[in-house]
Amino acid sequence: MRANESLLDTFLELQILDRVPRSGWTLRGVPDPESVAEHSWHVTFLVWCLGREVPGLDRLRAIELALVHDVAEVRLGDLPRTAARYLPEGAKHAAEAAILAEVLAPLGAPEVDALEQEYRRKQSLEARLVAACDKLQLLIKVAHYERWGAAGLSEFWDNPANFPDSEIEPVRRLVQELRDRLQNRSAMNETVSAV
Repeated sequence: MRANESLLDTFLELQILDRVPRSGWTLRGVPDPESVAEHSWHVTFLVWCLGREVPGLDRLRAIELALVHDVAEVRLGDLPRTAARYLPEGAKHAAEAAILAEVLAPLGAPEVDALEQEYRRKQSLEARLVAACDKLQLLIKVAHYERWGAAGLSEFWDNPANFPDSEIEPVRRLVQELRDRLQNRSAMNETVSAV
């Protein structure tokens, strides 16, 4: 593939994200899993809503980071975390940066490179909010899939890497509320089955 020459080329290519499944769900047998586009929309919406509650945050910058955080998956696919250990150190990041530069070429290399670097380094408050919302969306989706009957997803709750940065209060609060609701539901289910 090559760099897109026009915004229309970029817009046409990005439509493919509707058809790129989130591979972690596929590997765990979740029927009809969310696409990368669905995931990205939910993350961006979380950033837009929760960013209002984060003092000192540049919400527009955070939304820009959220919009591009998974764009490279249009060409690379959604590589599961388990695949990363088989790649040379830095290979996935290098591929994502190159793909992002080509897909978003009509928008200008310096801006695209700056967004990619900022998100990857997670040094800005905006990048950390996006990363936290990325994890929050994962947990919300796990809760929905379990509620809809998917089994075998407890590993997501057991993995500390899936829990967002507690530095960001509105995200921390929602993760706790989600865990409380799930514990209450489990307790209710145990009480009902004991009767």
